[in-house]
Amino acid sequence: MARRKKKGSPSILPSPPVAVERHRSWLPRLLAFVAASGILVALLGVAYQHYAGNVSLEFIQAVGRAYEFQLKNDTPSDRIVKTFRIDPPRVQKVIYKTTEDVYAHIDDQGRVTLLGGNISYVPAAEFKELDGQKVLANSSLKFRVPPLSSRPWIAPEATIVDVRFELEPSNHALSAIEAMLGAVGLRLRTRTVRYLVIDNYWTVSQSSSIGEAIRVYCRDNDSMAKSSTCAGER
Repeated sequence: MARRKKKGSPSILPSPPVAVERHRSWLPRLLAFVAASGILVALLGVAYQHYAGNVSLEFIQAVGRAYEFQLKNDTPSDRIVKTFRIDPPRVQKVIYKTTEDVYAHIDDQGRVTLLGGNISYVPAAEFKELDGQKVLANSSLKFRVPPLSSRPWIAPEATIVDVRFELEPSNHALSAIEAMLGAVGLRLRTRTVRYLVIDNYWTVSQSSSIGEAIRVYCRDNDSMAKSSTCAGER
């Protein structure tokens, strides 16, 4: 007697995941394109800038022969001052004035030599006490900068000074992100602010020379019209 063959249940083969595979194959390419084109870094920079906020420098007032400034940290993270330097430009016309009567020697050719000589140094250029200081999140740090002349009877009437400073997050992860953004040019870690100093008052200036800075300052400040500094500039 012949045996009946048992009919096996038909096997159902799953359809090939064409759409899924196609999606998976495009995803790495898309991510690679975004990374290579710099879009990812740019988006990261915009998001970080929105989160990080800003750190600004502000002149407060002259205190005796010194100057009071403050660093304002508007970011949600603590910042460490890596460097803070006062850099008087090497080649410029500097106008100084005496603040009290001093003895001077006049030679036969009419040249004047002040007491102790005509050469002095700028104590502010040696200011390094801010290095390593912490500026807490959403707060400010006040400090004093030394005078611009080592002679107590000499003060700058008009000069240009560059202030160069660099702050970094105390958080290592944020510091690494800032370093990456700085490497691709999306964030400057070192900032330079140029000031015009007239009669011990510091004003932010974009001018490249002391003459141009004085001309712009005198043009924009009516209160200085009759000063000796602005004579002939208006």
